[in-house]
Amino acid sequence: MKLLLIISQWAPAQTPNTIRWSPLVDYFAAKGHEVHVLTTKRRGISATTVAHSHQIHRAGYNTLLDRLYDLFSSKKRRNELSAGIPSNNPFVLLLEKLADTFWRKNYWPDGSKLFIKPGSITAEKIIAEHQITHIISVGLPYSCHLIAKSMKLKFPKVHWHMDIQDPFSYSKEFWVNNQEKYAQKNHSDELASFNTSDSISVTNEVAQQRYTALFPDAKQSVVIPPVFDPPDPQVEYDPQPYSAKIHLGYAGSFYNGVRSPLAFMQFLSYLHEQNPELIQKIQFHLFGQQDKVSYNILNSFPSVRRYIVLHGFLNRSEVLDALSRLDIIMNFGNTTDYHLPSKVVDYLYLNKPILNLISTENDSTSAFMSRHELELQDLHLGHNTMETNKALFDKFVFQQRKPSIPNTALVSEYTVRMIGDQYLQLLSPELA
Repeated sequence: MKLLLIISQWAPAQTPNTIRWSPLVDYFAAKGHEVHVLTTKRRGISATTVAHSHQIHRAGYNTLLDRLYDLFSSKKRRNELSAGIPSNNPFVLLLEKLADTFWRKNYWPDGSKLFIKPGSITAEKIIAEHQITHIISVGLPYSCHLIAKSMKLKFPKVHWHMDIQDPFSYSKEFWVNNQEKYAQKNHSDELASFNTSDSISVTNEVAQQRYTALFPDAKQSVVIPPVFDPPDPQVEYDPQPYSAKIHLGYAGSFYNGVRSPLAFMQFLSYLHEQNPELIQKIQFHLFGQQDKVSYNILNSFPSVRRYIVLHGFLNRSEVLDALSRLDIIMNFGNTTDYHLPSKVVDYLYLNKPILNLISTENDSTSAFMSRHELELQDLHLGHNTMETNKALFDKFVFQQRKPSIPNTALVSEYTVRMIGDQYLQLLSPELA
């Protein structure tokens, strides 16, 4: 197989999609397949580079903001390890405001549209020069699927697989584009993609069911769950400041309208009012980049903000090492039920108690974890009373537990080999 992977960001960016596909690309190459990665440009990196297992081609930009990063030689960028708290540079804030006002309300299909034209030109050259036999496009962003669809129409013998990590046309809670303006166009174009592609995958059953109901006569998707890639055992990160307190931590981002820290901070304020001595026995840790919305929310609760340590954006091995040292892992559930956090397999591996802060009765993490024997407590911040949640919180957090350590056996069905072979089976049975 000669494979072209179309993905909007690649190293040095670290996103759920890059974390998933980097080990899979290595696995395909190890099985003797030739792999090319088409991704977006970044200042300081050549348009064509060779990694240890694949060739990387860069064209276009992931977003308008990324284009501006390059234009002004910015060293701190979203989704890279230098990111932590949002910039307070007045010029950057002005650019973001202008983009929100004029750009985001009008673009289609999404903020990565700057990738489509140059990406399509480059993809055509790669396919012709390297005799590509298979394409995998990873979305969101949907722009990647548009590039792949145009290639499938030009090269009909190439097998095109749509890898839908996040849904497009029915994703109303998570901002993709202006739904009021483009809802019908989103639906019709994604339906056309389903009918043009050769195979389709999603990450969970709810997303699959939504697509089946939305496109009942189109090609149907299969479920390929998150992948677990073992962390580098040589990488350590001690989540200082450490103490004799009970330590809880969350690794991930917040998204306005989908995953917000607001209800959690309101709950912490309630705990502090009810029993300030009790909350002083706890230390909370947040690992990941904060946007301006989440950062302002956290800082608008000064009475409890001092119990939260922001560690910034670390690499995945450092985060897993840090979480393994904590007493309890926290998960912030989405307001949607069709997004499955990729980190759920990391939770299994870490083998720690999980405090699951949910916003919907059909929480995807709860549904996933119900298949596995792991200690989990749902805390419904949008439904339960503060008194009920406090009782659940106290009982769960302050109970005596035996120490737990990471366990690779718990993630045996989600290994790179297991997930990689599922993709190869879809691309062509003889490849697996």
